Amino acid sequence: MREVYKSGSIRSDMTVLDVVAEWEKTQDVFGRYDAQAGECICCNALFETLEDVAVRYGLDLEGLLAELDKAAG
Repeated sequence: MREVYKSGSIRSDMTVLDVVAEWEKTQDVFGRYDAQAGECICCNALFETLEDVAVRYGLDLEGLLAELDKAAG
């Protein structure tokens, strides 16, 4: 079983859709990561967990969670 990382209310096992549906301002965070990912994360990984997104695109999961949590307020 995977370990779930948590930053505030946002957890690594949540999907991109879960996050943007609950906290609209997090879309901007994903937008900032699009260049590093090489594609639109919200367009191409909407149903993937944050952990899977981090692995797929080589992103720092803890950093991503912290930025999403900050944007979520």
